Amino acid sequence: MAVSLRHHLDRGINPPFDALPSPSGPPPSWPSPDQPTTPDDPQRSSPRVQDSPGPLSPTFRPLFTALGLHQPTHWSAAPDFTLQDLHGQSMQLRHLQGKLVLLNFWATWCVPCRIEMPSMERLYQTFKRTDFILLAVSLDRQGAAMVKPFVEEMQLTFPILLDPTAEVSRSYGVRGLPTTYLIDPDGRLIGAAVGGRDWFRTEAKALIAGLLRQAAAMKNDPAQARQ
Repeated sequence: MAVSLRHHLDRGINPPFDALPSPSGPPPSWPSPDQPTTPDDPQRSSPRVQDSPGPLSPTFRPLFTALGLHQPTHWSAAPDFTLQDLHGQSMQLRHLQGKLVLLNFWATWCVPCRIEMPSMERLYQTFKRTDFILLAVSLDRQGAAMVKPFVEEMQLTFPILLDPTAEVSRSYGVRGLPTTYLIDPDGRLIGAAVGGRDWFRTEAKALIAGLLRQAAAMKNDPAQARQ
């Protein structure tokens, strides 16, 4: 039985690679939108987004299936957070509403994470001039000192955020790395994956392009956009 990621992080131990879930493993945990928050706890607080039934239009289902992306039965707001990037600048999720967000939790010691990073960079380069953003949240306990050399070596240009205490990953229910969430322009969780992926494969590009087209169409005609 695989030992949970949280167990290792709480003890300050790097998980063995055979403890990491594979893409064919169980679906990821979905964070609860009704978790209690307090005014002095902005890290856990998120703007209230109207829930709506899932899943997406049937036209997207084959793409989700091909990529091994799990869809929730009911969409809910992605937990808000504020984290620093490698340059010490803060980034808050709620400020990205209006964009399609691919949120990836990873670490430098995670082999599947390292393998999928080049494909994520290619995906980011393809869509960086659109309303798409890719955020990679590192769980490395050593923070920027460990992550920055890796990012430079891999020549990654998408935003890298630091979560050395794993607070944000816990709020998302992350149990293995890499774990990736897809967040729509309204700030709702619409997909999740545990394990590495080829994010530049045809289905991934088609899914991102299709979701961006749908978002643009909904601005003009919400009633017709999902038909």
